[in-house]
Amino acid sequence: MRAGTGNRIIVLSASLLSAVIWLATPVSASAENGLRNVLVQSLLDFNAILITEVDVVFVYDETTAIQIPATKGEWYAQKYDLLKDDPAELDVITTSIPQGFDSASLSLPENSRTAVKVFAVGYHEAQGAAVHDMTAMERVLIQIDPFGIRVSSSN
Repeated sequence: MRAGTGNRIIVLSASLLSAVIWLATPVSASAENGLRNVLVQSLLDFNAILITEVDVVFVYDETTAIQIPATKGEWYAQKYDLLKDDPAELDVITTSIPQGFDSASLSLPENSRTAVKVFAVGYHEAQGAAVHDMTAMERVLIQIDPFGIRVSSSN
């Protein structure tokens, strides 16, 4: 064996061992959601409301996630009470957008990746419209049209 070769083998072995340990370390499935980007687009409709809003909601606690309303009407009826009762467990990004325009990518909260649930609600949707779960999505396009909002993923 040449001089110094043993040191390289030890360093390589230590690096390989570190990589194996890192790969074998379990990662909690709920530790992070996949959401990276949200864009809101309002389609032009001459018979529609000129400006509407969309709430993108980040929920950080399982107990609070269970309490989140299932419909648009329930969300807007309970929104301020939920924010008052559990302010550290929720972040709400509200964006108002005129019809026919796109928003810039929404600025997500710093801790958005730790949210256990992420959903969107359109203000002009029907009262009984379900909230749109975006938790498993990575890149999201929210389109506002005459009938409500459509949420699609480009994962």
